[in-house]
Amino acid sequence: MTEGVVLFRHVLRNAMIPILTNIGLQLPGIFVGSFLIEVFFSIPGLGREVLLAVNRSDFPVIQAVTIYLAVLTMFINLLTDLAYKVADPRVVLK
Repeated sequence: MTEGVVLFRHVLRNAMIPILTNIGLQLPGIFVGSFLIEVFFSIPGLGREVLLAVNRSDFPVIQAVTIYLAVLTMFINLLTDLAYKVADPRVVLK
């Protein structure tokens, strides 16, 4: 076998599991961080609207954003689990 085949089939597949785990854990934090960046730098966007909703006690907006982030986190976790299956065929989804 050539060096490229060995690296792709054996090394990269085993190295992908921790990489996928880290990406899956950090993606929801990136979205929350973008909200904070919008607030800090006064960029009009969803983060600024959330801050205004908190200041006005606008509970439906706060609930909507919370549900949005929760669904986004669950979707990213689902994609991460499916990527585990693609990266390593030994992983069994139940």
